[in-house]
Amino acid sequence: MAIVASPHVEAPPAGSRQLRLMLLGLAFAAGMEFYTADSINLVLTDITGSFGVSGDEASWSLTVYSSALFLGVPVCVWLAGYVGHKNYLIGTVLLFAAASVVSATSYSFQTMLMARAIQGLAGAGLVVWWRGSVYLLLPKSQRSESLMRISTVLYLSSALGMLFSGYVTDHFSWRYICLPNLAYAAAAIWLLVRYFPDMPAKRAEQPSATDWLGIALIAVTVISLQVILSRGQIDDWLGSSRIRLLFGLGTTTLILFAIWQTSLRNRAPLLRIELLRDRYVLSSVLIGICTGMILSGSLYLLPEFLRNVASQPLSATQTGRVMAVYALTAAAIRPLVVGVVARFGQRKTICGALCCLVASMLLFNRLLTTATPAYYFYLPLVLYALCLSALLPSVGSGTVARTEQNKLMDGVALYMTFRQFGAALGVAVLTILVERRETLHSSRLFDHLRTSSEVMQNWMMTASSAIVSRGGYSAPHSQQVATKLLAEIGGREAATLAYADAFLFMALIGIVTLCLVPIIPPTPVSRKK
Repeated sequence: MAIVASPHVEAPPAGSRQLRLMLLGLAFAAGMEFYTADSINLVLTDITGSFGVSGDEASWSLTVYSSALFLGVPVCVWLAGYVGHKNYLIGTVLLFAAASVVSATSYSFQTMLMARAIQGLAGAGLVVWWRGSVYLLLPKSQRSESLMRISTVLYLSSALGMLFSGYVTDHFSWRYICLPNLAYAAAAIWLLVRYFPDMPAKRAEQPSATDWLGIALIAVTVISLQVILSRGQIDDWLGSSRIRLLFGLGTTTLILFAIWQTSLRNRAPLLRIELLRDRYVLSSVLIGICTGMILSGSLYLLPEFLRNVASQPLSATQTGRVMAVYALTAAAIRPLVVGVVARFGQRKTICGALCCLVASMLLFNRLLTTATPAYYFYLPLVLYALCLSALLPSVGSGTVARTEQNKLMDGVALYMTFRQFGAALGVAVLTILVERRETLHSSRLFDHLRTSSEVMQNWMMTASSAIVSRGGYSAPHSQQVATKLLAEIGGREAATLAYADAFLFMALIGIVTLCLVPIIPPTPVSRKK
């Protein structure tokens, strides 16, 4: 489903005011998505309290959004081909902002999940077309600098999301986190209407063809995956006949979707899977799946640990300040990435970025204890930022390195679809992993805490004496309080070990991803004379 710009559309002149304001409009549009993603990660604890749901259920707001984004990426390329690129961009900005307001003001969890699904479908257009607009409108000589400018604004939007959302949640309500989206939307629409060129998109082939079968198959796959990930833990996974049915249905429709996309009978496929024959595209897709799992999973796990598991849980404001370190660092480093890639090449840059990512995950695994001071996490967050600022542009640009102009958006859509699949999978898999490992560590830990143990008896006597002397409890009551205290401490330690295991798991995925780097073809680098 190739989308190409109309021949009469001219790129804004390099360095012109029109170009700068157009890029700013794209940055504000995509900035909404970046701002919202980090804001929701930060306030999951407060969502849990507001709706009276468990932490696992609250994480559905992330997996529903990621799954809808996964579905929306291929569909957004098709849809923009009919309504026009500019109209589609403005429409998705309005839809995303409206869904943000509904999500934040809803008083039932089901309504919020529906709003989050709409956000995901609209967000797909924002995350694809800010990059796609640069590829379609600008010559290669202007793309790197333009992408850098937009990316810097996006990282600053992430920092704003964590700083503002943390403050407003502690002092007012998490529901007010939607307010900046209204400002983003207003600024984006004003700039896009005035400075974005009229670029009616069209299909390179069969303008009247629509891959309705492909849309239906990918929709069934995504819905089946979402239900499995949301209900699997509750329904005992494949022990449930419903989960088995959905697993079979989702697997079948996914296979049929892949076959249909490569079929000669499909005149306008949603995804041009044949592009995977190009080593650039194939390597980008494989790396995108793995890094999507790590990047989305780590940004979900760390705020949850800091706010719920640490012996002295941080407030939303404090957690936001800690998490903002990675976004601010990435914004500061991003302008340097263009020169780094030009000097060392795409493959070496990606390799270095993945090494930073693995080191970051291993540091989190090593530093994670119930009493670790928050500032200890600054170093792994800086390493995370080093990876993020270099990896995403290198992989993204590699996707279209040898792609024909009329297939640029197909390459971008293919990469983003698989990357969002990894992101959706990452949160769900890590939620399950943490719960399973916490159960395992809890059983092992409490197996050693037997009343016949001398250490256990000494601890209980010391704790009971301290409770009696300081709390005014009777001796029998102090024993009960000491037992509850021991259970709470043991549960917190088991949860900490589980979170540490999750970061180790992501480090292993990072190592596997490093093994994929040789697939990337070598690229020429600039040599200093």
